[in-house]
Amino acid sequence: MGAEEWSALAGVSSTVLALVAVAVALVAFRSEHQRARFEGARALHHDLTTGEVAAARKIVGSLHYGDFGFTPSPADLSQALTSYFTLLWCFERIEAGRTSLVRGIARGERSDDAVEYLDDLVAWHVAEYACGFAIARRKLSEVSAEEVSDADSASGFGRLLLALQERGLVDRAYRAATCPGAGCPCACHHQGEC
Repeated sequence: MGAEEWSALAGVSSTVLALVAVAVALVAFRSEHQRARFEGARALHHDLTTGEVAAARKIVGSLHYGDFGFTPSPADLSQALTSYFTLLWCFERIEAGRTSLVRGIARGERSDDAVEYLDDLVAWHVAEYACGFAIARRKLSEVSAEEVSDADSASGFGRLLLALQERGLVDRAYRAATCPGAGCPCACHHQGEC
């Protein structure tokens, strides 16, 4: 082999090595990108199930399935309202995070594993609070001097509920901001607690 042939072989080898390096970098980027998407979904679920949101869920859940059982003090009412909005705002963050994940899906694909993972994690929570928020709002309004004004805060929850219903993960009988009563599939209606 002459110098020209060695030079051509070296050029081809360099090109092949460069292409392999690009392919490895692309695989690594896609893997890291997907890992970050799953971590984002996991963090959204973590926010819903821990800390101040978990404490808020306990209070809103007691309003949903029980009652104050007494005329609440101003401090109890204030804590219940704070909990109610803390939980609504958490669902608003989940909806915003889900929207971000959906917008990050590659063109031509309808969904991806990270969005499906998040949807599967939060679907039963959304179903639970579709009725829970309506019942809690009604009970809070009954004991306070005025109606609970939550339309803006509840809009993110409504969008999340609709998205999960469209995927078939949450029963379409649930309605954001209202409880359909006897037609509501929530367990509280089957136990006569609402």
